[in-house]
Amino acid sequence: MRNSSKIIFIICTIMLISGICLRLALPSSTPLRLKQQPPTQSILLLPLDSRPVCSTMVQKLGALAGLNVILPPKACLDNYRTPSDRQKLLQWLQTNQPKYDYSIISADNLLHGGLLAARMNTAAPAEEDALLKQLQQFAPAKQQAIFSVIPRLLVSDQLLPDRWYQYQLMRYSQLADMVRITGSLAITQELRRTEAKIPAKVLDKYRSRYQQSDRFNLGLLKLATDDRQITFGQDDASPIGLPHASAVRLQSSIAAQKLQQQAQITYGADEIASLLLTRYYLQQSCWQPKVYLHYASPKAEGADMPYMAVCVGAALRNQLKLMGASEASTPDSADLICYVNCGNDDFRPSAKQAQELQQMLNQDYKVALIDSSANFEADELLLPQLLANNVPINKLSAYAAWNTFSNSSGTALAQGLLFCGRLRQLQTAGADTERLAALFAANLNFTAERILEDYYYQKLVHPQLRQKLEAFGITAKIKRQQSNISRESSACRHISCCTIIWDAHPFISKTDKAIICATSASALSSLGPEYLK
Repeated sequence: MRNSSKIIFIICTIMLISGICLRLALPSSTPLRLKQQPPTQSILLLPLDSRPVCSTMVQKLGALAGLNVILPPKACLDNYRTPSDRQKLLQWLQTNQPKYDYSIISADNLLHGGLLAARMNTAAPAEEDALLKQLQQFAPAKQQAIFSVIPRLLVSDQLLPDRWYQYQLMRYSQLADMVRITGSLAITQELRRTEAKIPAKVLDKYRSRYQQSDRFNLGLLKLATDDRQITFGQDDASPIGLPHASAVRLQSSIAAQKLQQQAQITYGADEIASLLLTRYYLQQSCWQPKVYLHYASPKAEGADMPYMAVCVGAALRNQLKLMGASEASTPDSADLICYVNCGNDDFRPSAKQAQELQQMLNQDYKVALIDSSANFEADELLLPQLLANNVPINKLSAYAAWNTFSNSSGTALAQGLLFCGRLRQLQTAGADTERLAALFAANLNFTAERILEDYYYQKLVHPQLRQKLEAFGITAKIKRQQSNISRESSACRHISCCTIIWDAHPFISKTDKAIICATSASALSSLGPEYLK
């Protein structure tokens, strides 16, 4: 361990020095600093967990719209595998919820202590019942948006021996759902053969995850009112499987109870708070924006992206509906154009797509770019083509390229609509140039952060980091699991899951931060001189 620590210290030092040298080699500039206007309203957020995309990013999105998003104290929240202090979170919520007109509340954080803890499913039914009673007692005069996430298809990597049967459990899940849909005898027989390969305790635990989740979510649905909206998300799902069956049951219950205006299902998890924040802003602004969906390739709308329960077009329309926006039929009738790139083995963006987006910007359209990659690789993104063809990316209204498609689409749509909505408000109110410039600067800062994180770090730096660590014996164990379920049902699709489990090492996060310093300055320079501090 000592030798490994020394090696990583050397890597950090080299990268840090490289970053400093690169910074000194760049031209000097004076950063533009504009005074931000004070928020017009404060709202409460109890996030899914402490990750920035679930917490501080929502704060920054709120600031774009003039909303002050208040988070719980950091000491109450989770720290990776250490769950949140659920009792302290509940006390914080009970104290603060009556003070604010709107609260976004993660039921999973209150019940389990965060998303990772929820995947372990440690909460007892009695705890679920107690939480439902406590949620019902919150100040009824204040609006609430409570969300709960259906468990993902894959079991947690922390569960042993369960994860040893990851492939068999995934296959069981999809076969069981196909039997429910088709009633096929052949699929039923294959399901029984798969069951026989899984220890009874492991299979019972897997099934109970969904049974217990269904029980809690159906109880949560009973709390739905006009002022207590309920949203159900799906964590790393697939078109077929037990998570899909849970979603179908919830959708049927929503319809049976005529709660379509009070409860919704969406196809993601991490981005839900951003979507709910945007919905609240649009409702308060009495604005129903129109979004034109433009796909970079003909097949993109119907594409099935990894870890998604529905195709790209369905996911986008679902998010628009959840936020209170609608789809425009033409670019000229839209408040925002959503340019959708879905790079994969069959399609990689080229100069043609870069020129197409350039033309939109030249016509002064507000454009949000969803830059998604099926294999999470840089050459499947559109951004490198934009940079290579000198497209002014600083004119983008929004950008996102992180993790799953729904994560990226939810972030880009939220940013784009909040920015356009706030700009519309300020212009209607006759705001001066300084206030408008401050909004543009704040939005550009948000876009720059996403480009640095989603493209430069996740797609360029992190793969190099991984190679360097492996070269020094700090390996990443990669488990690839593929399931090609029988083609007897038209709903069958090929699923490819890749889980990366880093060997535990106390310096990995510090190394990540050090290495990104070596590319940050270069990345910032491509955005504009105002970012070179």
